[in-house]
Amino acid sequence: MKVVRLAWVLTLALMIMPPTTVAQTLEQLWQQGETAQAQKKYPEAERIWRQIIQLDPNSAVAFSNLCAALFRQNKLDEALIFCQKALALDPKLPETYKNIGNVLYFQKKLTEAEEMYRRALALDDKYVNAYNGLGNVLSDQKKLTEAEEMYRRALEVDDKYVHAYNNLGNVLYDQKKLKEAEEMYRRALDLPDDTTGTPTTAHTAAHNGLGLLLQEQGKLEAAIAEFEKATKIDPKFEFASNNLQEARRLLSLQQQPEQIIALNNTEYLRQEDPLTRIKRSIVKISVVFTGNAKGTAYGTGYVVKRRGTTVWIITNRHVVVDRDTEQRGDNLEVEPYYGENLPNLPRDRVVAKIIHITEPQENLDLALLEVTGLPDDISPLTFHQGEINPQTPISIIGHPESKDWSKYEAITIGIQSSSGNLLIDVSLAVGGSGSPVFDQEMRVIGLMFKTINESQIDSSGIGFAYPIDRVLQKLAQWQVAVP
Repeated sequence: MKVVRLAWVLTLALMIMPPTTVAQTLEQLWQQGETAQAQKKYPEAERIWRQIIQLDPNSAVAFSNLCAALFRQNKLDEALIFCQKALALDPKLPETYKNIGNVLYFQKKLTEAEEMYRRALALDDKYVNAYNGLGNVLSDQKKLTEAEEMYRRALEVDDKYVHAYNNLGNVLYDQKKLKEAEEMYRRALDLPDDTTGTPTTAHTAAHNGLGLLLQEQGKLEAAIAEFEKATKIDPKFEFASNNLQEARRLLSLQQQPEQIIALNNTEYLRQEDPLTRIKRSIVKISVVFTGNAKGTAYGTGYVVKRRGTTVWIITNRHVVVDRDTEQRGDNLEVEPYYGENLPNLPRDRVVAKIIHITEPQENLDLALLEVTGLPDDISPLTFHQGEINPQTPISIIGHPESKDWSKYEAITIGIQSSSGNLLIDVSLAVGGSGSPVFDQEMRVIGLMFKTINESQIDSSGIGFAYPIDRVLQKLAQWQVAVP
């Protein structure tokens, strides 16, 4: 009712306004909309573009700009609707095709996104953003030579386009053209930073890429310096923080190879602590995503089965598969719990391999890992099956923000009716994916797969977990019998 009433009021206002007043109002709104968009105030920009459309329902540009504002808020389906309306009004607007390409790219519809970017370029062969977007699509499809060409074309049009230097650096890095890649990252750093990019600023991405390149060359101290610069600019960029942690670990290994803490070292375990046995069965997972030169990512997993020296660990699919490219990560390793108050020394890890994984279209985000060589005392956790009541006190143990084996207390909100997933009043940072959810008797009742932070002020939010019944059912389909 409110939307209909607002439309009626605006229409009535338009009817009684003199044409010059309407034009002045539109001009003011356009200026406000463009300013809000430039300042990344996307909800405000959305509101203004909607107002403009009410006053001028035949403006293809306004519809296209609204599409862009919605895209920036991750309202992808709604953004696509307004882009299609823009196309209906003007099928020769290159910005609309680029905006559709952006939406489709984030929906991982790479073939369709590629077509949209190419249509934009057919209308405007100087369209820098379309070249960059097409380069991203081709890079994700592992068409690295073609992606390189698109980024170079973008820079031919605008040699100050900082994001294209970063992206070109990435595809050169992936092709092992390290000297050329380093030049591109340094060129990006010579230009003013751009904070409008995703997932981080241009300079953060350049320092991160340069750090990975230096690490590849064995220059660990120089790599650490670049990762530190990246985290200083954007402390929330997880890959830079993870890469810094990993580079420091590698440097420690290089400097003190004989002092690595071995897998079977139990010196720092608190045997009297009842949580020690449970923490031993929860592992920290590290994986390297090289396809887009991001680096190291961390997640959580826990032991569901053991037979002799072979251990099976359940985690989330997105912990071991790159969400952007759908490529499985490299250098997959797990680290067991070594205890409290560890000295600042590198800890031994064991190589893991993926033996089962859910498909992208499944309504279940799981992967099963197999490892050998973990100490004999590491055993499967205990599971509780059956109904889970709202307001049930629970705890979660995982690795959000590299706070290893941290325990978080919360309560259940209930079961989501549409999916059957468990809702929890908690918001965990990246790294908590795959964490076990325990009841008060420390029996596993679920597996964390996503959280949403509802507040910009504190850490309150909602967590989503798969009930353990669903996890065990999938394991049974994979013919993995658990205790």
